[in-house]
Amino acid sequence: MRQSTTIRGDTTIRHLKKYANRNPIHQLALRRFFDRLAGEIAEMSPSTVLDFGCGEGLFLREIEARGAVLNDYLGVDLREDALETARSLHPQYRFERSDLSRWNAPFTTFDLVVASQVLEHLPDSVGALEQLRDHCSGRLLLTVPTEPWFQIVNFLRGRHLARFGNHPEHVNRWSFEKFCSLVANHAEIVRAYRVFPFTVVVAEP
Repeated sequence: MRQSTTIRGDTTIRHLKKYANRNPIHQLALRRFFDRLAGEIAEMSPSTVLDFGCGEGLFLREIEARGAVLNDYLGVDLREDALETARSLHPQYRFERSDLSRWNAPFTTFDLVVASQVLEHLPDSVGALEQLRDHCSGRLLLTVPTEPWFQIVNFLRGRHLARFGNHPEHVNRWSFEKFCSLVANHAEIVRAYRVFPFTVVVAEP
């Protein structure tokens, strides 16, 4: 059976460390990224939200801290340890454990479907994107690292040197243009932009 995701046993620990990293440049990049995404979500004002690959709920925490209001929210992730953290941080929301590429929930659509820093981990990224689109009745909010800049920044910071800065869990490496082209084959792009070192795409099914 084809591997559906590249997550590892230490993924949750590394995610928690990433958000706790106090390096000022690192924090500036994350702050700019979440400021833009919170603005997008606030403008959409969705009634129902699917967060595909929600992880530890840290994305949700950052968005809410910036004033974005999420009502009927469902977070889906494969890692039970991550979901335990998410549930403790956000007891008011629903979280479900499922393989991201084999989610077999009853067919439901959501006003907003989010996949932030997820698709680069999935060998079948096209299948996942089509599934996200099919569960979306409003807008898709998709983010991925912008390559090769993400890899270059990692290398300059001394991370993953044996892989020349390439993250060991990233099986897809898209430039801004290539990711936009991929999404455009499956959805209608509303807007797309860079928030260094990330790509952000808002699309409609």
